[in-house]
Amino acid sequence: MDIPRSESAHQTVPIESATIAIGRTDGGLNIETTRQDKGAARFHEILNLKLDGSETTNAGDSGVAVRAHARWDGRKLVIETSRELQGSTITTHEVHSLSPDGNEMTVEKTLTVQHGYQGTNPAMAPTTGHGKDIFIRAAK
Repeated sequence: MDIPRSESAHQTVPIESATIAIGRTDGGLNIETTRQDKGAARFHEILNLKLDGSETTNAGDSGVAVRAHARWDGRKLVIETSRELQGSTITTHEVHSLSPDGNEMTVEKTLTVQHGYQGTNPAMAPTTGHGKDIFIRAAK
């Protein structure tokens, strides 16, 4: 992750480092994410995805089941996930796109926490967050 150019690195609990490794499989992709948030345990998760939009279920970082769908939208890879954590459903919608030279990947992410007390009161915690992160291809 290019920390200075990534919005997630500057959130309430900042991300100190993050890597995404993408590999091909028969009929799909493996996406391995490793992240270190300030003051938190290291996050590590591998999602096995099919590219036809069908659902896969993977063991997430904490062992919780992660349901995932992946599909192409033109040249962009769209990944949607859903997981239960402490009684709340957490969903993500990610759009991955490459720069023309293939050396940078932009990930636009929307994360929604459905915790049962959504409302219009501004004092309530937001239930949806958006961010754009930039990743630089590692040297081979």
